[in-house]
Amino acid sequence: MKRTLLTTLVLTSTLTSASAFADWPEKPIQILVPWGAGGNTDTVARLVAQGLQKELGVNVNVINRTGGAGVVGHDAIARASADGYTLGLATAEIAMMHHQDMTALSYADYTPISRLAVNLGGIQVAANSQFSDIIELTEYIKANPGKLKASGSGLNSGWHLNLIGMLSSMGLEANAVTYVPSEGSSPALMELVSGGIDFTTSSPGEAKSMVDAGMVKHLATMAEEPAGLYKDLPVYQESTPYQYEFSTWNALVAPAGVSDDIKTKLIDAMKNIEVSGEIQKFAHQQGFEVYPLYGDDLSQFMKNEDLKYGELIEMIK
Repeated sequence: MKRTLLTTLVLTSTLTSASAFADWPEKPIQILVPWGAGGNTDTVARLVAQGLQKELGVNVNVINRTGGAGVVGHDAIARASADGYTLGLATAEIAMMHHQDMTALSYADYTPISRLAVNLGGIQVAANSQFSDIIELTEYIKANPGKLKASGSGLNSGWHLNLIGMLSSMGLEANAVTYVPSEGSSPALMELVSGGIDFTTSSPGEAKSMVDAGMVKHLATMAEEPAGLYKDLPVYQESTPYQYEFSTWNALVAPAGVSDDIKTKLIDAMKNIEVSGEIQKFAHQQGFEVYPLYGDDLSQFMKNEDLKYGELIEMIK
């Protein structure tokens, strides 16, 4: 009698659990964004929310959880219940923060769903620069370590790491170029035009307006190969003897432990959203790319990025 009752309870629990996953979602979903409203990451999140709302048939709301240079929002995503009703936009900072002793969080604290925006690293010089191509610049740096200055954003930021990685690929130390921190790409590019620095390490999209105005010129992108918006620009690892690629990115994730059923539903929904082209349209307007990766492929990418960023950060500690 007791054995029969126990079997019935287990079977009922299993069926109830399976039914719950089958019926997901039954209530609104929230997407947490670790950065402020109005920025590119926030806008991408809102486009994803619109798409998921259409695909899943429930309201999807974006909530900005800022603070701690991204730590607060990433922590809130990781700590949320793994029931599929809280998602988040993890950014490349998740591959940096624990190496910088800001948090213990890493890619392992999330269930990867879909990579969204990819912002390529780049190298730009002023229009009147003595350097006409990336070979001239790299050869000068090797022959004159410590003489040039560069900028792109703050210390230990993505564009600082872009420079560190480039120098490392050339067999040089991090101090072979003096890095001048700035409040972002726009101030760095203005400093470039005024002659205060010799080159910038910002993305080609961030430099586009000044390139179009004839004030700045691209020397290279840090893409894996020519593709997308910048397929006509030189690629660093094709135009030089050095192997190196770099980008920043963001991705839709859920907390670790989300069921495979929910993960699959989310991935399928994101694939449909990708087909609609709305995210790509916005991305191209802002000068960055969309190279989708899903599920396990995205998980491997995030793991590889964690290793790469960790090695770069170690060079400047």
